[in-house]
Amino acid sequence: MKDSYHICYTSHDEVMFRDQEDHGMFINLTALRAWGHQAEVLSSAEMSTHVHQNAFTSNPKSYAASLRMSYTKYFNKKYGRNGRMGEPDVFVLKVDGLNHQITLNNYVLRNGQHHNAAPTAFGYEYCSVREAFAKELGFELPQAHITRREEIQSVLPRYSEFPDHYQMDENGIFLRSSFMEIRQLEHFYVSPRNYLYQMNRLTDDSWVREQEKDGTGKPILLQDVEPGFAEADIAQMLKNEYGRNYRPDRLQDLDVCRLIDKDLLPGMGLSSVYQLSDSQRQRLSRTLYYEFHLSEQQIARCLGRP
Repeated sequence: MKDSYHICYTSHDEVMFRDQEDHGMFINLTALRAWGHQAEVLSSAEMSTHVHQNAFTSNPKSYAASLRMSYTKYFNKKYGRNGRMGEPDVFVLKVDGLNHQITLNNYVLRNGQHHNAAPTAFGYEYCSVREAFAKELGFELPQAHITRREEIQSVLPRYSEFPDHYQMDENGIFLRSSFMEIRQLEHFYVSPRNYLYQMNRLTDDSWVREQEKDGTGKPILLQDVEPGFAEADIAQMLKNEYGRNYRPDRLQDLDVCRLIDKDLLPGMGLSSVYQLSDSQRQRLSRTLYYEFHLSEQQIARCLGRP
C-alpha cells in the first residue's frame, strides 16, 4: 500500500547543484527512480543544499536512497569528487489527511521564496510550482521535443528503464508533466484560484487549525519540513513570505558556482573545486570574500568540502 511521504535530502555544508546540467540530471534521475520504485511524485523543489519531495510510495527509504545514490555517482564522476553527498540520513515524514497534504505541498512549492531565492513561489525555476494549473494560470512550460524511445535512451545512463509516455524537452530533460502526478496535486487544490491563494497566503495559526480538522496526527509546521535549520532560520523563512527581503542583485549559490567554475578555476588551470589545494582554496576564498562580498558560509558551501 502506498502512503504519502515528505522526503528531504540535505547537504547544508556543500551545494548539491553547480550548474543547470546538474539540476536537469536530478530531474531525470527522479523520473527513472520513481518509475523503478513505483513512486508517485506530486511536488518537488530542488534547492542548492537540499531537495524536498512529496511522494506516494510503499517504500520511501528505498526510493530515496536509490535516488540519492544515483545522483551522488553522477556528481562525483563529473567533478572528481569522492564520498557521500550530504548528511548521512534522508529525512522521511509520513503525511495523512487532506489539509496535511495541502500544507506539505505548500511548503514544498514555496521553498524558493522561503529561502529568498525568488520574490514569489512562482519565481523559483527549479521547482514544480508552475506545473499545476499551468494552462489556466498562463504559464508556458517546456514542450515535448524528444519523444522517440531511442532518442531518450541516448541521453540517459545505460540500461535505464522508463515507460513510453515519458517525454523530454529540447535539452534532454524529462518533462515534469510526463512523470509527476500533477493531476493528483491539482485534485488537492481543486481550482486555480485556490492554488494561487495557497501559494500566496502567509503562514499563520489557521494552518494548524485546518490540519486539526483531519484528525490524522499533529499538524505539520515549517520546522518539521526543514530539518537541520535553526529556529532563527525558520523565523527568517517566514519573514521571507512577505517578499520584502528578496534582492535580485544578490548572487545565488548557482551564480557563485558558475563564477567559480567558469571564470576563476580556468585561470588557475583547474576544472573542479575538488582539485583545489589548501593554499589555492584559501586564496580563492579571499577573492570571493573581498571582491564579491560573499558570506563565509556561502563561499564554503560553493567551494565544496576539502
